[in-house]
Amino acid sequence: MSREKDAANYAVVFFTAVSILLLLFPVSKIAHTVRIAASYSLYPSLHYGARYTHYVRNVPDNFISLLETDQENRALKDKVRELEVRLQNASAAAGENERLTKEMGLSRSLPWGGVWSRIVNKTPADWYGSFYIDRGSESGVTVNDTVLGMEQGKAGLAGRVLEVYPKFSKVLLLTNGAASAVCAIGPEGLEALVEGKGTWMLKMNYVPEEAVLTEGTEVVTSPGGLLFPPGVSVGKVKKVYPRESSMNFVTADVVPSVNVNTLKEVFVLRRSLPEELLGPRQAEKK
Repeated sequence: MSREKDAANYAVVFFTAVSILLLLFPVSKIAHTVRIAASYSLYPSLHYGARYTHYVRNVPDNFISLLETDQENRALKDKVRELEVRLQNASAAAGENERLTKEMGLSRSLPWGGVWSRIVNKTPADWYGSFYIDRGSESGVTVNDTVLGMEQGKAGLAGRVLEVYPKFSKVLLLTNGAASAVCAIGPEGLEALVEGKGTWMLKMNYVPEEAVLTEGTEVVTSPGGLLFPPGVSVGKVKKVYPRESSMNFVTADVVPSVNVNTLKEVFVLRRSLPEELLGPRQAEKK
């Protein structure tokens, strides 16, 4: 064991001495080339750019060409990475522009005025409950304004404005367990109450027995509800539950027209609601 340690120590001393001699005394062209190659392998950044002639003086031209080629390859790889990032950003921007163009065109066909807003905050703990948007009282947003989302070229009910601040607002989603909307069923227009469940699915209660309710039946907001404008798509019936003997109405599951998980922007309708529906602070502002 001691012999191995002695051999290792001798090797360290020998190579240290050789290194010092190579640094202090003039060396042959071959040794100088080897030293440059070793330094370039360990610290290539020292040789980047055009100011490295003092590193490679008296070095064969073919070795200099090799260094320059390697530097060019490294620079090209960095450029390729940069271009890939730019391409990804451009692709994302193009997709966003296409989506916004479609949404803006659709909003022009809506019978209500409003303002577009970006969703700026979602929390996993309240995924189907609420989120914040980047529009507030400075943009004319008020409490209980209707919030629409766009899904496959069609506007659908997402929720309503719950809290308003100067530059942002909080939106209560229809999927929230505390949210509900009076809706009309199919062409007959029979009314029922759609409620949030805190999940991606909605529940429809108090459906009249005479209502023709099947899977795929369209559900829209009813003129009988003051909170939301009539005729806004809410969703489609997914499953109808049989009437219980103690009740004179049926219930059903409804798939929302808007998937809140994919929303990036929403359209906030500007409507003049009765002061009774506004919060005390909003009524004072008006």
